[in-house]
Amino acid sequence: MAVLALSNFMHSLFIVLVATPFILLWGAAIVDLIGGQHSGWGIVGWMVVILVLPIVGPLIYFAARKPSRHDVDQAYLAQRDLERSRTGRTTGDIGTAAPR
Repeated sequence: MAVLALSNFMHSLFIVLVATPFILLWGAAIVDLIGGQHSGWGIVGWMVVILVLPIVGPLIYFAARKPSRHDVDQAYLAQRDLERSRTGRTTGDIGTAAPR
């Protein structure tokens, strides 16, 4: 009876720690693919890659996709925030440079 309980525990642990992240990765790739700026045949091709290679396919998709305009804007804003925090000034400040 103890072996059965351990087996059920290991099964549950596998589902929570291994299967669930891969299912979420697969779902995120599908959602990003459908909401992206791909043509009809592009969507079909990527869908085949994602479905035929269930673990590696989404990783290939995320590595190979071109960044969207939103991704580029977010990267630019993050860079501006980093520069602003380094200088200690806000973006709209004019006048003398910050003391070093």
